[in-house]
Amino acid sequence: MQYLLIIGPTVVILILIWIIVGRRHLRYLRSVIKAEWELVNERLKKRQSLVPNLVETVRQYDQNQDQMLEKMIEIRLKAAKEYIPGAKKIEYEYELSQSINRVIDLGRTVTVLSQDTNFLELRKEINDLEKEIEERASTHNKMLRAYNMARESWYLKPIAKMFHLGFYDIFEVEM
Repeated sequence: MQYLLIIGPTVVILILIWIIVGRRHLRYLRSVIKAEWELVNERLKKRQSLVPNLVETVRQYDQNQDQMLEKMIEIRLKAAKEYIPGAKKIEYEYELSQSINRVIDLGRTVTVLSQDTNFLELRKEINDLEKEIEERASTHNKMLRAYNMARESWYLKPIAKMFHLGFYDIFEVEM
């Protein structure tokens, strides 16, 4: 009987410690993911802010591309409105990347545009930003995978279900 009075509370305390530590660990991983996403999104916003300059530079030399440029502006607006990482954000950023790449490729065919210093600076800045986005997205995805794996581990899975801590989608960026 005396052993039950000692073992019972000890088991309850150990279970409470397990739940508290497990939840704090998962919440920590989620906060790191959020911080990494902020860094990715900051770079995406910088790239989006360069689109109007790119559009105006191209319009100076090639008025025949108005339809393509208007579509790029439309895609940029959609990408800027979508903040939460998910399927829509990934789709809009991918479309924006494709659109930017088409405009940069246009700069290679229009000789006057390829000699414009403003266009060359914009192209370099966009390329640098895209490298940074890829690096940040890679780090973000590593943290997402770590969280998802921890969430599925045998010792944290019950805690994740208890507190409704769901999976995160991987943010893939193709430049």
